[in-house]
Amino acid sequence: MLNLQIVRTRHPPEPYIVQLATLQIEAGYPAKPDDIRRRLESLPKEDRLLLATGGETLLGYAHLRVTRDLLNEETAEVVAIVVARAHRRQGVGRRLVAASETWALESGRARLLLRTDVVRTEAHAFFIALGYEESSTTLEFIRDLERFRQADRPTRPPS
Repeated sequence: MLNLQIVRTRHPPEPYIVQLATLQIEAGYPAKPDDIRRRLESLPKEDRLLLATGGETLLGYAHLRVTRDLLNEETAEVVAIVVARAHRRQGVGRRLVAASETWALESGRARLLLRTDVVRTEAHAFFIALGYEESSTTLEFIRDLERFRQADRPTRPPS
C-alpha cells in the first residue's frame, strides 16, 4: 500500500523542484529545475499546487487556478495534473482530483474544470470514471510569435 500524502502549497520545498521537472519531462513537457523555479515565481498569487508525496518522492501533482472571464462565473480549474508513470493506477490521480475538489469548494467555487488533450484518451476515461462529464470540444490555436518575429529580422553576417 502506498503511503500517500497530499500537500497543498504555493512554493514547493526545494527537493521537489527537480522531481517536478522530471515529472513534466515524463509527461512530454520539457523543463529544467530553473524553468520550474522561474515559472513558480510568475504564477498568480491564488494558484496552488497539490503535491502527492510518498515520503521524499513526488508521485504526482495538480496545478490549481481560479479562472475569471465574461462568459462564466469564477471557476476552479485544474491547469495540470501529472502522475508519475510508475505510480499510475494506484489512486494518486484520484486523490489529487479529490483534493482539487476540496480546494475548489473551500475557496467558494461551485464547479471544477479539468482539461485534457484530445489524444489523451486514458485521461478522458479516468475523468469520466470519476463522474466528470465532457462539456466542450474546443480546438486550441497558437502561433509562435518569437519565431514569427525572428523571420522578420534581417540576417546579420557573423562578426
